Amino acid sequence: MVRMGLMGLLLAGSQTVLAAGDGKLISTSLVTNKLPSGVLEYAVWEPPGYQPGQSVPLIINLHGGGGSQDHLESLLPTISKAMAAGDFPAAIWSTPSAARSFYMNTKDGTALWETVIVDAYLPALMRRYGIVDRHNIVVIGVSMGGMGGLRMAFKYPEKFGAVAVLEPAIEAALHWADVTPLDTFYREGVYPTIFGNPVDPVYWAANHPTAIANADPRALDDLNIYFEVGDLDDLRLYRGSEFLHRVLFDHGVKHEYRLVRGADHVSSEFMMKRFTDLLGFVNRHFNPVEAGLRSRAVKKALSLFAGGKELGPDGPLSPHREMVERK
Repeated sequence: MVRMGLMGLLLAGSQTVLAAGDGKLISTSLVTNKLPSGVLEYAVWEPPGYQPGQSVPLIINLHGGGGSQDHLESLLPTISKAMAAGDFPAAIWSTPSAARSFYMNTKDGTALWETVIVDAYLPALMRRYGIVDRHNIVVIGVSMGGMGGLRMAFKYPEKFGAVAVLEPAIEAALHWADVTPLDTFYREGVYPTIFGNPVDPVYWAANHPTAIANADPRALDDLNIYFEVGDLDDLRLYRGSEFLHRVLFDHGVKHEYRLVRGADHVSSEFMMKRFTDLLGFVNRHFNPVEAGLRSRAVKKALSLFAGGKELGPDGPLSPHREMVERK
């Protein structure tokens, strides 16, 4: 084990060299007066063979509720395997420790997690690794981290090229008044701490990923979006993801959504397979396999409408409930 600092940008850093060929896992922290603890602790992983100045993407990985930066280390075997197989590019990975914060600024201003992550932590990593193009920055997460990843990407789409999350902990509603215990039972006591006591419905909506997307869907047109959830999720998180999918679909926001048959929440042995699928989506963000391609059949069909003939609007289908009502 070798311990060393990180050139002034990061504070109290320690660098751990893993087994040969496994890259470097760095545990460090960033000083801030915007959190009660005064520091944001986080881990950074540099891939095998990384050299300062090398151009690589940055993957921000957000852990679930009650987790920590240690979540990144648990993912490294799967990440390394994908890289070795050529199924994922070499990249810098980082995970901040955020306890059960929702990755949010609390309504009372006592803990500004989102501000620290977006305005201090992310820029520090970008400077350290020379990353300037948002296309090369992807935020991923699981459960609470899935919620945080969607919120940050939807609120700041100019900062990220893609967001890819597993079982995001989001509610199936656009307004706080419509949220039911089916979406809150497992964390009911956390809401007053973060959203105000009583919960401020305006503040909740301003930080709810689906409400953000619904308010300004066109802001997401250049963002690559992936989210999935198990249909046996113990926390019933399939409700919120299905709701988000329908909102995005009705607004014509392109995305990939998966309802994974037979999958439960984070304790599932199936989780690493689902994480591997997520890596596949992120890899396609960096290396689009169908870029510029169009099947011969589609080209032939489109040619039939030459000479001014129109296909009609290229928008989403009518909401299913509306179609049923017309019958």
